[in-house]
Amino acid sequence: MKKKILLFEPNQILGITLMEQLLINKDYDITLANSLCDFRQHAEKSIFDLLILGEHEESHSISSFLGFIKEAHITNKILFMKDHGSEEFSFIEDSTDKYHIIEKPFKFYRFLRKIDFVLAKLSGSNNVSHVIGPLVFFPKKKVIKLSDHTQIELTEKEVGILKCLLSTDEETVDRGTLLKQVWNYDPGVTTHTLDTHIYRLRQKIEKDSSNPRLIISEGGGFKINQF
Repeated sequence: MKKKILLFEPNQILGITLMEQLLINKDYDITLANSLCDFRQHAEKSIFDLLILGEHEESHSISSFLGFIKEAHITNKILFMKDHGSEEFSFIEDSTDKYHIIEKPFKFYRFLRKIDFVLAKLSGSNNVSHVIGPLVFFPKKKVIKLSDHTQIELTEKEVGILKCLLSTDEETVDRGTLLKQVWNYDPGVTTHTLDTHIYRLRQKIEKDSSNPRLIISEGGGFKINQF
């Protein structure tokens, strides 16, 4: 069944472009709202899996969105497309259950991956997948598939590491955060344990584990590299 998405982007050209790209790349049912009033009418009349709202500094701020959401009694999961440098989102950064954020400008594959991530949290389906370079990652099945249909089995911790790295939109995740998210502060786990798991994961998915291109070390942490 197609996932239903309601999209409002104040920049009409950008909104149309995003809708067209989503329709090309994914089997989604996209409704493009022309205004917040139109957005509200669609949200009230139909059930959507995800709502996407684009911030615009001069006309549509996060404050106005939150007021609108409260007034319209909207309870859906929402992905905000915030303007670069906007500070209005700082107080909801940790509200990952209902609100999700991606910063403009973004590459389309990052936008697509963020949508996949949010929808995956909603569905919990075994078929939910994430693209990592030339690989396709199926977290529920604990496998990665290559373009030649080769299947790589993953451990639970390796799945946890990949999920944590994928959730940050290609930003670096420090070792402490990975230990917290994957091992939940297990007192018997050290950064050496994490490095060992990263090493083994690279051996499984990198063409050359001595020169990794997918899981990159940066600033004392790690990040996923899409190329």
